[in-house]
Amino acid sequence: MTTTVSPARSRTGSRPASSHLTGTGAMVRLALRRDRIKLTLWLVAITALVPRFYYAAVNAVVPTPEALAEASQMIRASFMRVLGGPLFGEVTTQSYFLAAYWVEFLLAAAIMNLMLMTRHTRAEEQTGRAELIRAAVVGRHAQLTGALIVAVISNAALAVLTTAATISIGFPAGSALLFGASLAAVGLLFAGVTAVTAQVTEHPRGANGLAGIVLFTAWLLRGAGAMQSQEGGPLFWLSPIGWSQQTRVLAGERWWPLGLSVLLAGLLIAGAYSLASRRDLGASLVVPRPGRGSAPSWLRSPFTLALRLQQAAILGWGAAFLAIGLILGAMTGGMETTNLPIFSADADFGRAWISLMVFTGSLYTGVFAVLSVIRLRVEEVRGRIGSVLAGPTGRATWYWSSLLVTALAVVVLPVVYGTALGVGAALSTGEPGLVGEVVWASLIRAPEVLVLLAIPAALLGLAPRAMNAAWAVLVYSGFMQVLGSYMNLPGWLVNTSVLSHLPWHPLGTFAPVATLVLTVLAAALALFGLYGLRRRDLASG
Repeated sequence: MTTTVSPARSRTGSRPASSHLTGTGAMVRLALRRDRIKLTLWLVAITALVPRFYYAAVNAVVPTPEALAEASQMIRASFMRVLGGPLFGEVTTQSYFLAAYWVEFLLAAAIMNLMLMTRHTRAEEQTGRAELIRAAVVGRHAQLTGALIVAVISNAALAVLTTAATISIGFPAGSALLFGASLAAVGLLFAGVTAVTAQVTEHPRGANGLAGIVLFTAWLLRGAGAMQSQEGGPLFWLSPIGWSQQTRVLAGERWWPLGLSVLLAGLLIAGAYSLASRRDLGASLVVPRPGRGSAPSWLRSPFTLALRLQQAAILGWGAAFLAIGLILGAMTGGMETTNLPIFSADADFGRAWISLMVFTGSLYTGVFAVLSVIRLRVEEVRGRIGSVLAGPTGRATWYWSSLLVTALAVVVLPVVYGTALGVGAALSTGEPGLVGEVVWASLIRAPEVLVLLAIPAALLGLAPRAMNAAWAVLVYSGFMQVLGSYMNLPGWLVNTSVLSHLPWHPLGTFAPVATLVLTVLAAALALFGLYGLRRRDLASG
């Protein structure tokens, strides 16, 4: 008897299972289902910040024509164009908004896409979910294609929403559409960048790190190009972020620079498909270096293991802090006098600027702290903690060792950042004494970051499924402290921010009572986390 076996078909029965794109539609629906909350939060947050930043600037920074003229003079200075700008065409409140904040929106769009692509490509492979999905009737490139389609949908939604938001603040419809399209173009390009980095490295953090380096390089090139010329020099054109700004919204608008982003995105996506075809599922193009046959004696304690696991992240953040601190500090010399509302009218704006940058460093360190604690939950969910706890190491030892490493990093990283910021400021002002002053100012803000560290630690033990709430606390605290004075919010509401209890200015002011209260609060939250961790079951992976 002869049996004929027909080719396996997809659910629709229209394509053979060997098709590389079989099941793409299901992958798109799955990704949209899983990201329905995260993507919604990203889109709503970016859109809502358009009118919020605009009206905060109009009401507090440029409320009068005289203030607008002064602010535009400042934004045209080369040291400020590194952070914002350039300022194209006639000076209006809308053009000032673009010069001051456009870069921030472009960076937000890039980061949204960077995280989205890693989440649905390399992270799926590392957790083993991709292998489970591939066991069904799903093609080789279905997951990558599904992730890219979701990125396109997200960027289209971002363009539509931000277009509506910019129309609401007085932009002409065509200019608003170009602004929204500029964000979508950068987002799509960095989706392509991350699609490539996800093929290169074995771990999601590596893919995110490589894509982050590309984003940081693009930001540096844009800033260097902005310093070359009022409207962007040659280096400006080497940055995808610069291409979006060169659309010159409200000032001789042009769409063609966005074509560069779309073209490069297409090339990167094609490269990602090519690379994906040349590697096995779960493997990477860069083969991990094999470890030693036996661990050195210094790795035998839980603390040194935790230090080894966080070593790469700490070094990476330290290098970024070093570069950013030098850049921001170098701007101090150009800051002479201004009337920034969050400082007193008679403040030395050079030191006021450094105070603001020290606070910014605390905010960045808070991001590192939250990420470090969330990593513990990820390790638990993936089942890796079970092998550690199966030995003589108890939950309390594992918990405190990991938190101690992060707490030490929370102290060391501000010192690195403060040193770089102080050196940059000293070189630009000729005041070498600024280095020690800025390092001290950075160090004494550590207690508020320890609270930001302790919040996810408490959630890890008491409500591990709600750990992402730590991000809400961080964003809320930064938002209230930075924009609370702009919006004339009541003091009691601003004081609900974790970051509002240590003074910014004068530089290096020490508040012993607030420092003690914050430190005790951080310790109490960490103890609550341990209490919950010892009473609950661990995730099985």
